[in-house]
Amino acid sequence: MGKSLAARIEALEKKVDDLMREKQTKIRGSFGIGDVFQLAGLTWKILDITERGYMCHAVDLWKNDQFDGSSNNWAESKLRKDLYELADTIANEIGADNIVPLERNLISLDGQTEYGVCEDSVSILAVDEYRKYRSLIPNTDDYWWWLLNSWSTVCNDDEMWVTIISPRGNFNRRSCDDCVGVRPCCILSLAIFESEDE
Repeated sequence: MGKSLAARIEALEKKVDDLMREKQTKIRGSFGIGDVFQLAGLTWKILDITERGYMCHAVDLWKNDQFDGSSNNWAESKLRKDLYELADTIANEIGADNIVPLERNLISLDGQTEYGVCEDSVSILAVDEYRKYRSLIPNTDDYWWWLLNSWSTVCNDDEMWVTIISPRGNFNRRSCDDCVGVRPCCILSLAIFESEDE
């Protein structure tokens, strides 16, 4: 007698998983902090390497876009939802399991905590991350770009202002409904980076 239907389905699922792993792109080279690589049509710079993976930031713009039409809360923003598209593109190249979730602290620039925290697979930098990695993030020539932290929050009658970075690298603010540059960030699994010797 042949295998049960459940056993055949399990065997097929294993074969599909194996095929998907074979399809996943490996990023070849010996990479350290400050090095760049290509993925999903963007050039990424490695800002940090931890036991969780490689913290990466887009060198250039992904696009110009609104943060949101009416709110400076990252967790509910249009831009956060738009980044799901990029997360899908990255996942198609390297596998969703190789994108490490980022916990996002949505504390406002003036210390309000009512927006809480959320988790993203692909995000934009927070104010504290920008400060931490500033030495690896050069000024831009001619564009402003979003950070995810609000200037303040609704408890201070502010639901519009969001922190941005100027071409000279300074903090500033813009209304959430303005179009400003988007430079994504993410953490990629250590498993997708392999030296050229392998």
